[in-house]
Amino acid sequence: CKMAAARGLVIVFLLFLSEGFAHFGYNPKPNPSAVVNAGNARFTVLTDHIIRMEYGKEIDAATFGVVNRYLPVPNFKVQKDSEGWTVIITDALTLRYDSSSKTTFGRTNLQVMLSVEGEVITWTPVPATLQSISGNLLGTFRTLDGNTGTNEPLNCYENSRADLHCTLGLISRHGYAVVDETYRPQFDTDPDWPWVTTVNVTPPSTQECAIDPYERLACGGNPIQVSTLDCVGRGCCYDDTPMSGAPYCYYSVNGYQDLYFFGHGHDYKKALYEFTLISGKVPLPPRFAFGIFYSRYWAYTDMEEMDLVEDYEEHTIPLDVLVTDMDWHITFYKEASEGKKDQAGQSIGWTGFTWDSHLFTQPKMFLDWCKARGLKNTLNIHPASGIQPWEEKYTEMAEAMGIDPKTKKYVPCVLQDKKFVTNWLKIVMGERETQGIDFWWLDWQQGEDWIKLPGVNPTFWLNYVFFTNPYHWNGTAPKFSRPMILHRFGGLGNHRYQTGFSGDVLPSWSSLEFQVKFTISASNVAFGYWSHDLGGHISLPAPDLYTRWIQWGTFSPLFRTHCTKNWDDYRRPWLFPPNVYPILRRFFRLREMLVPYIYTQARTAYDTGLSILRGMYYEYPEMEEAYTFNATQYFFGDNFVVSPITTPNDTATALTEQTVWIPEGYYMSMFSGELFKGPVVLKRNYTLEEMPVFVQVGSIIPMLTSDFEPIGTAKSLPQTVRLWAFVGGMTQIVGAGNLYEDDGHTINYTKNEYTRQLFNYTVTSNTMTFNIFATSNLNILPFKTRSYEVVLYGYWPAAKVSIDGTTVSYTPYGMSSYGANTWTYDGKSLSVIITTDFLDLTKDHMITIATDNSPFSVLLQSDYTGLSRRFLLAKQMLDQQWGKDTVWQEDYFALMNATQVASRITFVPQDTEMYLKLFPTYHENAIKEVMALANLNKDVKLKVLSLITDAQTYV
Repeated sequence: CKMAAARGLVIVFLLFLSEGFAHFGYNPKPNPSAVVNAGNARFTVLTDHIIRMEYGKEIDAATFGVVNRYLPVPNFKVQKDSEGWTVIITDALTLRYDSSSKTTFGRTNLQVMLSVEGEVITWTPVPATLQSISGNLLGTFRTLDGNTGTNEPLNCYENSRADLHCTLGLISRHGYAVVDETYRPQFDTDPDWPWVTTVNVTPPSTQECAIDPYERLACGGNPIQVSTLDCVGRGCCYDDTPMSGAPYCYYSVNGYQDLYFFGHGHDYKKALYEFTLISGKVPLPPRFAFGIFYSRYWAYTDMEEMDLVEDYEEHTIPLDVLVTDMDWHITFYKEASEGKKDQAGQSIGWTGFTWDSHLFTQPKMFLDWCKARGLKNTLNIHPASGIQPWEEKYTEMAEAMGIDPKTKKYVPCVLQDKKFVTNWLKIVMGERETQGIDFWWLDWQQGEDWIKLPGVNPTFWLNYVFFTNPYHWNGTAPKFSRPMILHRFGGLGNHRYQTGFSGDVLPSWSSLEFQVKFTISASNVAFGYWSHDLGGHISLPAPDLYTRWIQWGTFSPLFRTHCTKNWDDYRRPWLFPPNVYPILRRFFRLREMLVPYIYTQARTAYDTGLSILRGMYYEYPEMEEAYTFNATQYFFGDNFVVSPITTPNDTATALTEQTVWIPEGYYMSMFSGELFKGPVVLKRNYTLEEMPVFVQVGSIIPMLTSDFEPIGTAKSLPQTVRLWAFVGGMTQIVGAGNLYEDDGHTINYTKNEYTRQLFNYTVTSNTMTFNIFATSNLNILPFKTRSYEVVLYGYWPAAKVSIDGTTVSYTPYGMSSYGANTWTYDGKSLSVIITTDFLDLTKDHMITIATDNSPFSVLLQSDYTGLSRRFLLAKQMLDQQWGKDTVWQEDYFALMNATQVASRITFVPQDTEMYLKLFPTYHENAIKEVMALANLNKDVKLKVLSLITDAQTYV
């Protein structure tokens, strides 16, 4: 049974099915028909666009970066050219190699040619420079610890820190990228749990390293950040004082090389997909991971954490994951402050695996309480000090490792020792998991040279060990339970072990700005699940900064607030000032409501390698704006374009200016309702509660309804779903969406055990037909019926609504409960809202919506929704002058008229057209009215006018 469980978890690790080593899920040996031998070189044609290039020997073991080479053989041919070179021609690439060469790959013996947008590009292995890799769209690195947004460049050729494992992107504007796996750590062939192994390499001689400094080819893919151990372990030459521009680590004249040429041109999507074919798919995180995390470095008691959960519930703010930082275990802060070390030489108490009974009197009962509320739990660990004598499991671990417990000698943390790791996971960690810990936060901070094996860093290896751990939950979990960890990035291939924890940043606008850029580029190495300390870590962020950080978090891969251990540092939204708390609450709740959409997009990431959050250039690689704005905006799934605001509001206007590129097509502003036709560059001012989020017209977004239970909801499949259709008064006569679902907690999704429900709408004349199609694979769901809240955003009020041919009744908006089979109209957002009864999921269902007006109207394309909200804010600002300035309500009746249009439409939907036509006049009169307020404080007047003039320009 244990062997079967282990094999199942190994399948999670690599998520491949192939003919060879099917029980592993991968086959590192290439298909013999894909191999071309030429002199001292071997080439493996993996796809039309990827060729593996080896010199000096042939290695078929799985490496950290490449685990599967047995792929369907693409069409290619091999021939000799007039110079006697071996030529390999695929549908995309032409490789030329001088098979008589006796030296490593270089500019004189190897060429690869490809066509990039009609231009033939030739690559040769030349010494890399900043200029030569200038087109690379970058990747990611290990951590943002201490990052201020300016101190760690993403371009690995400018980043000198070897401990960051900086990894360039797999895509480039030049059309190609090269991955260097030369002597990278390998996995052995253990059938139950593959383990790390390295190759014994003979260091090159001085003569073999005597190469002109400016002809040296960087070994390992980076000329700067590499340690001596890693360099020599790759069989390469090391020069600790190279000439300017020359690499520290470089190939000898005849050392082994293992390179992968990615020649996808500007088909970036295909590059990422084919990378996952050879490196492993991006595992789907458990469903709960896309909800709300609470984390704080603080010595909470169990009762305090229970009170905290109830505070979230009282404020109807969602919470799904309770993170307990290191104070869950025994600590020795007083002794540590005096400099005391443990037997491992680390600060005493930093490592721990035993509950602190002063804080958690009955840990399992506390965790049972959390589980009853639907919460998931994780604990922080710093494992470097091993098992010290005071640990609860010390005696058992010492005996298992052959140490006499009477000696009180600690059990060292030897991460590459399979015996230690196995006992540690079974005896120590398994105990905590059976108590109720769902996953681990691996907070390794003891240096990246801990493991004395070339190329093996503790970050990558810990991630592998914990994600593929065959002893999870001591075998008590359901078969094929889906693992998850929270960790830093350890290098290429780390995408197989989601999800990321980016580290401790300083709260600042520049830090926030860099997080956006950092997360976008990480998608270029398939590392799509970074989570960040929203709000920063080191100190309390200003309220406006925290608000913008939470907005960014709402549209980021994972939503996790966190902060350090200061009494005046917190992230609970209700503790922030009343002017920002409602905004924070709104975005916390919006994030939770988006979980069905985000989870659907996460399945796309598994299938394609495309991260949920990805650069604009994936869709528009030939548009220059896709690169101009590549650090500030992104696609969030297939339907959203998001541009987080990362600068403070102007103190005079209380607005922030943001420039956004709207790509080709029609997009609606999520918050203002305004329609835009792209491509266009839009410059606009935003209030603190507004955010530049645009949704493709025709999108149907699956969501939770607003009455969701606040605690522990993300993990569950909703029986009532909101379908938010972005119509926008446009001539887009069709729309579509889908909802992907699986059990959310096992790896059965890899075996096609999932369901997908499709939706679409068409508009003919004045009638919309909205279809809800039968659900496939219904046995996945715990119910057979589902109700829907269909929201048509930017649409006229209905004259008649029917569901499956039966007319449904109208209910005024704002009633406490609309009831099943009713419709209403929201005048604030110009939305028809239809609530269905529980419908049979085995059948198709049709909703028809007839209107008295043509759906294709410019009146529905304006920013009325956003302006209505701004008029209300302006009214409130003027109301607050009561008792300060001689400003009376009678002085701004026109502004109040504009404010109340939403109310008039909501209560009498039949008047919608009339008031939308009047709204521009109200708007104009309101501006004149405010300008005429002579007694109004000039600073307040500027803010009000800035708010309602809604200045925007098209660049």
